[in-house]
Amino acid sequence: MKKENIHRALEIGSKILGQKGYHGLGLREFLENAGIPSGSFYYYFKSKEDFAAKVIEHYGEKVANYFNHLLFDNSKPFYNRLEIVFNEEIERINQTAFTEGCMIGDLTSEIAGQNTLIQNISDTNYNRWQDIFERFFNEGQKEGSFSKSFNAKEMAIFFLSSRQGALTRVKASRTIEPYKLFQSYMTNLILN
Repeated sequence: MKKENIHRALEIGSKILGQKGYHGLGLREFLENAGIPSGSFYYYFKSKEDFAAKVIEHYGEKVANYFNHLLFDNSKPFYNRLEIVFNEEIERINQTAFTEGCMIGDLTSEIAGQNTLIQNISDTNYNRWQDIFERFFNEGQKEGSFSKSFNAKEMAIFFLSSRQGALTRVKASRTIEPYKLFQSYMTNLILN
Protein backbone atom coordinates (compact mmCIF):
# COMPACT_ATOMS: atom_id res chain seq x y z
CA MET A 1 0.00 0.00 0.00
CA LYS A 2 1.52 3.33 -1.02
CA LYS A 3 1.90 6.20 1.44
CA GLU A 4 -1.03 8.10 -0.11
CA ASN A 5 -3.18 4.96 0.16
CA ILE A 6 -2.31 4.61 3.84
CA HIS A 7 -3.22 8.27 4.35
CA ARG A 8 -6.53 7.72 2.50
CA ALA A 9 -7.21 4.63 4.61
CA LEU A 10 -6.62 6.60 7.80
CA GLU A 11 -8.84 9.46 6.60
CA ILE A 12 -11.67 7.08 5.68
CA GLY A 13 -11.13 5.24 8.95
CA SER A 14 -11.44 8.53 10.84
CA LYS A 15 -14.75 9.25 9.12
CA ILE A 16 -16.18 5.77 9.76
CA LEU A 17 -14.97 5.60 13.38
CA GLY A 18 -16.34 9.11 13.95
CA GLN A 19 -19.75 8.11 12.61
CA LYS A 20 -20.11 4.47 13.68
CA GLY A 21 -17.63 3.94 16.49
CA TYR A 22 -15.28 1.03 17.05
CA HIS A 23 -17.95 -1.66 17.32
CA GLY A 24 -19.72 -0.31 14.23
CA LEU A 25 -16.54 -0.43 12.12
CA GLY A 26 -16.91 -3.35 9.73
CA LEU A 27 -13.62 -4.07 8.02
CA ARG A 28 -15.31 -5.51 4.94
CA GLU A 29 -17.39 -2.35 4.50
CA PHE A 30 -14.30 -0.20 5.12
CA LEU A 31 -12.21 -2.11 2.58
CA GLU A 32 -14.94 -1.79 -0.04
CA ASN A 33 -15.35 1.96 0.57
CA ALA A 34 -11.60 2.54 0.58
CA GLY A 35 -10.95 0.30 -2.42
CA ILE A 36 -8.20 -1.52 -0.53
CA PRO A 37 -7.56 -5.26 -0.91
CA SER A 38 -7.66 -7.11 2.41
CA GLY A 39 -4.13 -8.41 1.82
CA SER A 40 -2.82 -4.85 1.63
CA PHE A 41 -4.78 -3.90 4.73
CA TYR A 42 -3.29 -6.72 6.80
CA TYR A 43 0.20 -5.94 5.55
CA TYR A 44 0.04 -2.47 7.15
CA PHE A 45 -2.39 -3.10 10.00
CA LYS A 46 -2.15 -6.17 12.23
CA SER A 47 -5.80 -6.13 13.27
CA LYS A 48 -8.90 -3.98 13.63
CA GLU A 49 -7.51 -2.78 16.98
CA ASP A 50 -4.18 -1.83 15.39
CA PHE A 51 -6.03 0.00 12.60
CA ALA A 52 -8.18 1.91 15.11
CA ALA A 53 -5.05 2.84 17.09
CA LYS A 54 -3.35 4.21 13.98
CA VAL A 55 -6.50 6.10 12.99
CA ILE A 56 -6.62 7.68 16.46
CA GLU A 57 -2.95 8.67 16.18
CA HIS A 58 -3.61 10.16 12.72
CA TYR A 59 -6.73 12.01 13.88
CA GLY A 60 -4.99 13.27 17.03
CA GLU A 61 -2.08 14.64 15.01
CA LYS A 62 -4.45 16.30 12.55
CA VAL A 63 -6.40 18.00 15.37
CA ALA A 64 -3.15 19.06 17.09
CA ASN A 65 -1.95 20.64 13.83
CA TYR A 66 -5.32 22.39 13.45
CA PHE A 67 -5.17 23.81 16.99
CA ASN A 68 -1.55 24.89 16.57
CA HIS A 69 -2.28 26.57 13.25
CA LEU A 70 -5.25 28.56 14.55
CA LEU A 71 -4.20 29.31 18.11
CA PHE A 72 -0.70 30.53 17.27
CA ASP A 73 -1.60 32.68 14.27
CA ASN A 74 -0.04 35.93 15.50
CA SER A 75 -1.83 37.96 12.83
CA LYS A 76 -5.05 37.76 14.88
CA PRO A 77 -5.82 38.85 18.46
CA PHE A 78 -5.86 36.04 21.01
CA TYR A 79 -9.60 35.91 21.56
CA ASN A 80 -10.32 35.96 17.82
CA ARG A 81 -8.21 32.83 17.42
CA LEU A 82 -10.28 31.02 20.02
CA GLU A 83 -13.47 32.38 18.50
CA ILE A 84 -12.46 30.83 15.16
CA VAL A 85 -12.06 27.45 16.88
CA PHE A 86 -15.54 27.80 18.40
CA ASN A 87 -17.16 28.96 15.15
CA GLU A 88 -15.53 26.32 12.95
CA GLU A 89 -16.52 23.60 15.39
CA ILE A 90 -20.13 24.84 15.40
CA GLU A 91 -20.09 24.82 11.60
CA ARG A 92 -18.73 21.24 11.55
CA ILE A 93 -21.35 20.10 14.06
CA ASN A 94 -24.13 21.62 11.98
CA GLN A 95 -22.76 20.12 8.75
CA THR A 96 -22.82 16.63 10.26
CA ALA A 97 -26.36 17.14 11.56
CA PHE A 98 -25.21 16.61 15.17
CA THR A 99 -24.03 13.04 14.46
CA GLU A 100 -20.29 13.55 15.00
CA GLY A 101 -18.50 14.91 18.02
CA CYS A 102 -14.83 14.34 18.73
CA MET A 103 -13.82 10.92 17.44
CA ILE A 104 -11.29 10.37 20.22
CA GLY A 105 -13.79 11.39 22.87
CA ASP A 106 -16.41 9.10 21.40
CA LEU A 107 -14.00 6.14 21.20
CA THR A 108 -12.74 6.83 24.70
CA SER A 109 -16.30 6.59 25.99
CA GLU A 110 -16.97 3.48 23.92
CA ILE A 111 -13.91 1.29 24.49
CA ALA A 112 -10.97 2.95 26.27
CA GLY A 113 -11.93 1.47 29.64
CA GLN A 114 -11.77 -1.99 28.08
CA ASN A 115 -8.77 -1.53 25.79
CA THR A 116 -5.40 -0.39 27.15
CA LEU A 117 -3.93 0.41 23.72
CA ILE A 118 -6.83 2.71 22.77
CA GLN A 119 -6.82 4.23 26.27
CA ASN A 120 -3.10 5.06 26.09
CA ILE A 121 -3.25 6.54 22.60
CA SER A 122 -6.33 8.59 23.47
CA ASP A 123 -4.66 9.92 26.62
CA THR A 124 -1.51 10.81 24.67
CA ASN A 125 -3.63 12.86 22.27
CA TYR A 126 -5.56 14.58 25.05
CA ASN A 127 -2.24 15.48 26.70
CA ARG A 128 -0.88 16.86 23.41
CA TRP A 129 -3.99 19.02 22.95
CA GLN A 130 -3.84 20.09 26.59
CA ASP A 131 -0.24 21.27 26.14
CA ILE A 132 -1.29 23.35 23.12
CA PHE A 133 -4.14 25.03 25.01
CA GLU A 134 -2.01 25.55 28.12
CA ARG A 135 0.63 27.34 26.05
CA PHE A 136 -2.06 29.38 24.29
CA PHE A 137 -3.70 30.44 27.57
CA ASN A 138 -0.29 31.26 29.08
CA GLU A 139 0.66 33.44 26.12
CA GLY A 140 -2.74 35.14 26.17
CA GLN A 141 -2.35 35.91 29.86
CA LYS A 142 1.17 37.30 29.39
CA GLU A 143 -0.02 39.48 26.52
CA GLY A 144 -2.92 40.77 28.64
CA SER A 145 -5.73 39.35 26.49
CA PHE A 146 -6.87 36.75 29.02
CA SER A 147 -7.72 36.95 32.70
CA LYS A 148 -4.86 36.15 35.06
CA SER A 149 -7.30 34.69 37.59
CA PHE A 150 -6.95 31.13 36.28
CA ASN A 151 -4.12 28.63 36.08
CA ALA A 152 -3.38 27.98 32.39
CA LYS A 153 -2.82 24.22 32.83
CA GLU A 154 -6.01 23.77 34.83
CA MET A 155 -7.95 25.88 32.31
CA ALA A 156 -6.63 23.72 29.46
CA ILE A 157 -7.83 20.57 31.24
CA PHE A 158 -11.17 22.17 32.08
CA PHE A 159 -11.60 23.55 28.56
CA LEU A 160 -11.00 20.20 26.84
CA SER A 161 -13.09 18.25 29.36
CA SER A 162 -15.99 20.71 29.05
CA ARG A 163 -15.68 20.70 25.27
CA GLN A 164 -15.98 16.92 25.21
CA GLY A 165 -19.02 17.00 27.46
CA ALA A 166 -20.65 19.65 25.26
CA LEU A 167 -19.97 17.62 22.10
CA THR A 168 -21.47 14.51 23.68
CA ARG A 169 -24.55 16.43 24.79
CA VAL A 170 -24.95 17.98 21.31
CA LYS A 171 -25.12 14.48 19.82
CA ALA A 172 -27.68 13.37 22.40
CA SER A 173 -29.92 16.43 22.18
CA ARG A 174 -29.47 17.08 18.44
CA THR A 175 -29.17 20.79 19.13
CA ILE A 176 -26.23 23.21 19.18
CA GLU A 177 -27.34 24.79 22.47
CA PRO A 178 -25.03 22.76 24.77
CA TYR A 179 -22.04 23.83 22.71
CA LYS A 180 -23.15 27.47 22.64
CA LEU A 181 -23.48 27.38 26.44
CA PHE A 182 -19.97 25.89 26.68
CA GLN A 183 -18.67 28.67 24.42
CA SER A 184 -20.38 31.39 26.47
CA TYR A 185 -19.15 30.13 29.85
CA MET A 186 -15.61 29.51 28.62
CA THR A 187 -15.45 32.97 27.09
CA ASN A 188 -16.50 34.54 30.40
CA LEU A 189 -13.96 32.51 32.36
CA ILE A 190 -11.10 33.23 30.00
CA LEU A 191 -11.74 36.94 29.46
CA ASN A 192 -12.90 38.10 32.92
